[in-house]
Amino acid sequence: MVENRTQPLRLVNIRPSIQQVALVATDFDGTLLGAEREISQPTKEVLGRLIEFDIEFVVVTGRPPRYCKSIPEQAGIPTTLVCANGAVAYDPVRDITTQFATLDLSDARTLLTEIRDAHPDAGFCAEMADDFVAERRWLQQAGRATETDIFDLIPLLDHRVHKLLVNLPDLSADETMAVLNPLINGRANVMHAGLPFIELMPPGVDKAFGLKRLCDLRRITPEQVVAFGDMPNDNAMLEFAGWGVAVANAHPNTQSVADEVTCTNVADGVAKVLAEMMGG
Repeated sequence: MVENRTQPLRLVNIRPSIQQVALVATDFDGTLLGAEREISQPTKEVLGRLIEFDIEFVVVTGRPPRYCKSIPEQAGIPTTLVCANGAVAYDPVRDITTQFATLDLSDARTLLTEIRDAHPDAGFCAEMADDFVAERRWLQQAGRATETDIFDLIPLLDHRVHKLLVNLPDLSADETMAVLNPLINGRANVMHAGLPFIELMPPGVDKAFGLKRLCDLRRITPEQVVAFGDMPNDNAMLEFAGWGVAVANAHPNTQSVADEVTCTNVADGVAKVLAEMMGG
């Protein structure tokens, strides 16, 4: 194990040495996952070497915990999970979910009512730590199976909701953000992961929020963190980390906030950076 992390902190825009890193955080879909939506064998081999350097491996994802249970097995090493864009921590070994943040119920109902009044064709989905509720309209516009008779979820919202998903017909996530941001006006943290809907989080809650909660518990500073991502919902995490890396297939906005752009997820961009930091 490598215990020496007392070296001087790196200068801005200089990639840190592996001895200065205590935690590696990465998005999952579009970043760590490669071809065939799997973690490649070369990437698994590099991840396995993190143990030699006593570096914690964390997947920070927009996925809810129910879609994260197989990630540690796929990665092949012990994996800490921060889910739902930073609102939830999940322990897959003990199957325990810890809720970091939820939306204010009154605010959520008011916001969705205003969106529905302005855009009657808007579709809504509400995510809880252990469940979700989706309208038929949202499922149709997101290209999902429509096995539901729910046409208005606003009365069904409860205190467990940590994320609202909103789509508008025939609009991309970027376009939907542009249309709805003036109405939302800071009452929710708005982001997206490249899918045909936007995500409304509690104000101040994003992947950086969840990662910071974890780092505070571990007494790890941002300068000791290397983070990887590909979409705007990763931006805050890349900016929080001492070294933020975007894969080459990342959204242009995400590339613009990164300290470095590596090759694509399919070309093992995460593994390339880590292997170079480890000395090849």
